[in-house]
Amino acid sequence: MYERLDIGLRPATAWIRRVVSCLFFGLAATSLGCADLMPLKPTMSGQLHDYSGLVKDRFHLNDGLGSQRNLSRNIGPSGLRQVDSFYIEPVVWRVSEQSRAGRDPTCSLVLTTELERALREKLSKIRPLVEHPGPNTARVRSFITETRLSRPFLNSAFTVAGMAGMACGVPVPLGPMFSGGACVEAEVVLPSGQQLAAITCASGGGPLDFLGQFIRVGHARKAMKRAAKELQEAMTSP
Repeated sequence: MYERLDIGLRPATAWIRRVVSCLFFGLAATSLGCADLMPLKPTMSGQLHDYSGLVKDRFHLNDGLGSQRNLSRNIGPSGLRQVDSFYIEPVVWRVSEQSRAGRDPTCSLVLTTELERALREKLSKIRPLVEHPGPNTARVRSFITETRLSRPFLNSAFTVAGMAGMACGVPVPLGPMFSGGACVEAEVVLPSGQQLAAITCASGGGPLDFLGQFIRVGHARKAMKRAAKELQEAMTSP
């Protein structure tokens, strides 16, 4: 009886393996050449007053272990001593209307709000924030220039295919592949018009941002916080 049962299960197991393999390779084929699989790079969109002197930071992983690439500059502590407060201008949305995020009006509201909140949190630790600029107030200008949304459906499909493959003994990758992220350009301008600090920060999601794989703007929101932190560090670094 046990032999007949074993023989009867083998065709079913083989059939399941073929289905899982076809599912995975079908998903992989649709993903081939997709720009969403490429790392984000810092932009130079022309929104800042000055891009000269921006230094490329060494490649590093962010706190979610996703890739992060930064360009930054500052004029040193002497510039910061000229400032007694910060005025944060409204965040500007400069994402292409042809992109997925650019076609979704909710993305601009969510991410500009997130970036402004993060800037207020980080920069208030350096100088007080004011609602109206004074004679020694530095202006903070920021622009969201690129936004990449996660792909919850495809990430879920890859995760399910990977789990099914492991259960059936099919060696396929396990887990989501389409992370999100964003690029932010920002600068702090002294009352004289001189640039105190500037950054262009491209940050993507990573394995520790796992839930963000299934929330369209999850990784992009994290990128707003990381960009604010980079601007804070650019101003306070020697």
